[in-house]
Amino acid sequence: MNNKIGFIAVGQAGGNIGSKLEAVGYDVLFLNTSDEDLSTLETKFKYHIKGGEGCNKDRNKAKELVIEDFENIAKEIEDKVNKDFIYVIFSSGGGTGSGASPMLIDLLIQHMEKAVGAITIIPGENEPLKTHINAYECFRELEEVDGIASTIVLDNNACENKLSINKDFVELLQGMLDMPNHKDVKGNIDKAEVMEMLSSRGMLTITKVDKEQTNLANIVAGIKSNIYAPIEGDQVIKYVGLLAAKCVDISELKKEVGNYIDAFQGYGEETICVLAGLSLPFTRLEQIKNRVIENQESIKRNLQATSETRLKSDINFLDGFTPQMKKPKVGGAADIFAKYKKK
Repeated sequence: MNNKIGFIAVGQAGGNIGSKLEAVGYDVLFLNTSDEDLSTLETKFKYHIKGGEGCNKDRNKAKELVIEDFENIAKEIEDKVNKDFIYVIFSSGGGTGSGASPMLIDLLIQHMEKAVGAITIIPGENEPLKTHINAYECFRELEEVDGIASTIVLDNNACENKLSINKDFVELLQGMLDMPNHKDVKGNIDKAEVMEMLSSRGMLTITKVDKEQTNLANIVAGIKSNIYAPIEGDQVIKYVGLLAAKCVDISELKKEVGNYIDAFQGYGEETICVLAGLSLPFTRLEQIKNRVIENQESIKRNLQATSETRLKSDINFLDGFTPQMKKPKVGGAADIFAKYKKK
């Protein structure tokens, strides 16, 4: 699958995940408006977006910079990650990744005719309000991208250690992409089926269960509690992919996830369950929206307080007092010299 899939890591958060993917053999192009952030990455392919000095969570600034430099960015993509399928990795709550990535995905699909999906991170509830505003606006734009493939949504609420989430995700994604390498006489999942799941519009999740713990109950528990944004209760789903270490009745999953269109099943040394074509995490995003609304009055008050003039009383009573000065006698320099001569 390394020859079929490439990654574009946008911004600092995208770079953290991208570096782990590069370490396991995938081609990754790192894009950033901050040269300082790029300099921290020991990577093969990286590009500093011209004119950028970081975006400081300003989504519009990121968009403007990408528009101005898109010709060069497109060339870098063609040269470095010219694959059948591309995932763009970014944080929905930041500046560079959040602002640039939905537009970049749209451009890759429409202008460069690429198959493109998204790997994004949704901020935790204790993160600054600005990240929540950015995340909601980012998902509004993502939802409107025509032709987008799967969207994987990592949730910072899942674990306090964000780097741990990144590590677990890369291992899970690698497990899914390695599905075709598991051969068994009882059945296998081939590359075309993996690509079909990746290409499906909607949210995608990957769950792994230890061989000894493989049963339907543990698979369902893994689906409900993981590193992703919670799945919706609407039971909207397109595909299930199940690589099982033991026999599991995959049809029983319908009760938990919905009536999927098709299921791809294989057998191997580990158990990996993929759900594809799920609804985006609208409930989680609604929570983000509500938190912003609840705090908007206090934010407006704070911003107003720092911009209005409050020190209006003049206390300088000396302004109106002008003492009468004696007019100097008119005289020449000799008279002044004489004044200061020692007597």
